[in-house]
Amino acid sequence: MRWHRITEAEVTSTIENPQYLEPSIEGRINAWTETSGKFLRVPYKEGLDKILVITAVKKKKRWG
Repeated sequence: MRWHRITEAEVTSTIENPQYLEPSIEGRINAWTETSGKFLRVPYKEGLDKILVITAVKKKKRWG
């Protein structure tokens, strides 16, 4: 996340209030939101009592 200058608060906000959700590989979910003119994608996997964030990346291209 440091490489892309993404804060933990941005990741948490994206997972809790995504603008778009899409299924991904291996049971993962991609949560998307627009932030600062870019699009933040947070792939994560839900467990019984936790959420595992795989990565977080800012993209120029919109979801969908």
